[in-house]
Amino acid sequence: MTLAAGSRLGPYEILAPLGAGGMGEVYRARDTRLSRDVAVKVLPSDLTPTAEARQRFEREARTISQLSHPNVCALYDVGREGSTEFLVMELLEGDTLSERLAAGPLPLAQALRFGAEIAAALEAAHRKGIVHRDLKPANVMVTPAGVKLLDFGLARAFEAPVAIGGLSAAPTVGKDLTAEGVIVGTVAYMAPEQLEGKEADARTDIFSFGAVLYEMLTGRRAFAGTSPATLISSILTADPPPVSAASPLSPPELDRLVRTCLAKAPADRWQSTHDLELQLRSMGSGSMPTAALAARRGRRFSWLPWAAAAACAGLAAVSLLRGGGPKRSHPPTVRFSVPPPEGGAFGYVVEGNFMAVSPDGSQIAYVAWGAKDTAPRVWLRPLSAPEARPISGTEDASSIFWSPDGRSIAFFTNDKLKRVDVAGGAAVPICDIPSGSGKAGTWGRSDILFTTIQGGALYRVPVSGGQPVVQIRADAERVYRRLGWPWFLPDGERFLYLVRDRDGRGDLMLSEPGKPPRAVTHIESFFQYVDPGFLVYSQEGTLVAQRFDLRSGRASGEPVSVAERVRYFYSTASAAFAARAGTIAYLSRTDSRRLVWFDRSGREVATVGPPGDYLDINLTADGKRLLFSRTRPGLETFHVWTYDLERGVEAPVTNGLDTEAFPRLLGDGKTLIYSAVLGTPPLLRRRDLATGREVPLTEGRQAFQKAEDVSPDGRTLLFTERTETGNSDIWALVLDGAAKPVPILQSPFEKREVRFSPDGRFVAFVSGESGRPEAYVMPFPGPGERVRVSDGGAELIRWGRDGELYYVSGDNRFVAVPVRTSPGLQVGTPTTLFKVASRPWINFDISPDMQRILAIVSEVEGNESPLNVVLNWPGEAAP
Repeated sequence: MTLAAGSRLGPYEILAPLGAGGMGEVYRARDTRLSRDVAVKVLPSDLTPTAEARQRFEREARTISQLSHPNVCALYDVGREGSTEFLVMELLEGDTLSERLAAGPLPLAQALRFGAEIAAALEAAHRKGIVHRDLKPANVMVTPAGVKLLDFGLARAFEAPVAIGGLSAAPTVGKDLTAEGVIVGTVAYMAPEQLEGKEADARTDIFSFGAVLYEMLTGRRAFAGTSPATLISSILTADPPPVSAASPLSPPELDRLVRTCLAKAPADRWQSTHDLELQLRSMGSGSMPTAALAARRGRRFSWLPWAAAAACAGLAAVSLLRGGGPKRSHPPTVRFSVPPPEGGAFGYVVEGNFMAVSPDGSQIAYVAWGAKDTAPRVWLRPLSAPEARPISGTEDASSIFWSPDGRSIAFFTNDKLKRVDVAGGAAVPICDIPSGSGKAGTWGRSDILFTTIQGGALYRVPVSGGQPVVQIRADAERVYRRLGWPWFLPDGERFLYLVRDRDGRGDLMLSEPGKPPRAVTHIESFFQYVDPGFLVYSQEGTLVAQRFDLRSGRASGEPVSVAERVRYFYSTASAAFAARAGTIAYLSRTDSRRLVWFDRSGREVATVGPPGDYLDINLTADGKRLLFSRTRPGLETFHVWTYDLERGVEAPVTNGLDTEAFPRLLGDGKTLIYSAVLGTPPLLRRRDLATGREVPLTEGRQAFQKAEDVSPDGRTLLFTERTETGNSDIWALVLDGAAKPVPILQSPFEKREVRFSPDGRFVAFVSGESGRPEAYVMPFPGPGERVRVSDGGAELIRWGRDGELYYVSGDNRFVAVPVRTSPGLQVGTPTTLFKVASRPWINFDISPDMQRILAIVSEVEGNESPLNVVLNWPGEAAP
């Protein structure tokens, strides 16, 4: 069948053909109802679907239409016009992967990225019980935004079964999905169990994925044959040559990954595409030099699989750093990874330096949690050693930096600055510091400089100890509202620091004795000076190096990429890297989370929207919409979104440059309250959603504020505000435009998760006053007794309309507590409804009917990923 331009299939007007194949013809068409271009796939006219096949087709179409993922081509509609069956899909611009591969293998970094995106798409499908069954390069579209996975086998639901004996007829064969002894898919990418007519599952897709990944890396198919019979024999009995035989730059762990995908028995393969995605992203984010650097240097780069011969390789690397070994203009670049403590995680936060490289580049110190630790501490990893060791006396460390001689490390705890010798000994206090907010410091010839992340002032204190004095104060009334991230230059007297203006713009400043500070260059990131003459910093998530003349104190030239991705948070200018003397270590993996519906037994029943770095969620009173905060890639700043749960459509609400989060919708559905960073800490703002007009709610205040909850009558806002000692107090604000905030609960303990009871007469919150977080209830607006309602700690809480208080306990139980607020407060016995899955919840809310829980579930915690380490990197960046 060939459709002419101008013909119609229901509301879809055919514009032009796009392609054709065994599974039908594809056309560009116009959706006349929504005024958008779409792709229409017309199923082959020789198919004669039975009523049962049609029902199965429609059932699968409904399931696949629920897939909402950035790497899956969206299915919009299915229909029939006369005897013509058709699918309506998202229109994609780009080439198929098979067209790309016609020119040969892909660059390694690109193959890893595409592979991770395909794995993510498959994982989204597998979670919904969908198996692709026909993964091949022709079913992967390469678009400017990334790859898109096509064709989940809907067309084949109509096709007549084909037995194995008919394989010679065509490269792609179909199968009635209820029949036995017949196969489906493209033979070269089919798993052995498919060829044997057995049931397909997620591991079947993993075999096909391995074949596609192999072809991307090598430019040749994993299995070949001169006929269908010899091809099938090859798949069933032979193993392809290693990836490294055709792609010498590929790391050995990639060989193992592909080989495991292509195992003959499903039980011997990887069991989850999610695991594949994590491994490929880890390899792609830190294991390869950027394409620009590779082209510029025109040479191959060395790989170092740290798992093998770690000690020997580390010693060799250090000798290269110190000038040993063969003389050459630039020692070879060495790349490897450093994992966090077993069962633990790195202590990266956006308000400090969790990691530092020693001045000679031979050791990496970092803050991390061990599997059994109750507090983070400093760990030391010499590059010549296979493992890190914890440094005693550094418990509760948050931000660290080295002494110039490399013998000591200074670190911040909640309220003190301390130092400790790395060779051993007790930690020695240097001074008391403002508690609570994050800090960053630098060690000079005889003094230490440090700032808080709130950036009010730069302090100086002698290394021997004493009272900190203000070195530079931010001019909040004029230009620079915040300053931070100081860094002594090698002479130990001059130093650099970052300033941010009212609009968030950043400038790197140089302070020299006897001279006023002056601007060096425009950057908006934590930075470090590294010999021989570089400034290293993040440029919207890309780690770059720029020439810096130490004598004149001036930057020159264009920044050169060092790594394609480093964790970066624009709002505090934090960047997760450390660099000294030819060694760079950085953390690239960001957090990934899902929105998941659970029933009251803890069973996962559905997902909402795509994966992302979600912060908080709030269901509207009618349960039809969802408000949430999610990061923007690159800057990692949060923005407010809304999601229509009936239509499955999300839309941005805020789009500023800096962080906007913690949305709360008033009962009228037209007014939003949220926290926004506008050259200040997050402060409360009110927005009219119809007009977009905004007004500040707490002018004159300059402390971190978080919108917590709005009273049932919509008149009063509860919010928390960070104090000078670092904890948060509870405040209330009547939303009539004239009232001032009033304190509800002020104490030296941290308070969060503040929620009105359904009748507005009480407030529930989490407080640490007992020594660990617990849930409490107290009258609003008070006075009255605070009553503890949790058993075993509480992390997250919500009121239900049924008069119960729900919380996630400290040991990951989802608990319900009956709480009556009328005529007086009565608290019942906590009941555990279910054990929360192994991955923690970040936040949750309850549906209006109390039958479902929507939770932000952690999928990937970036702090659990390895550090990427690069040795001898300046050779790449040198002209």
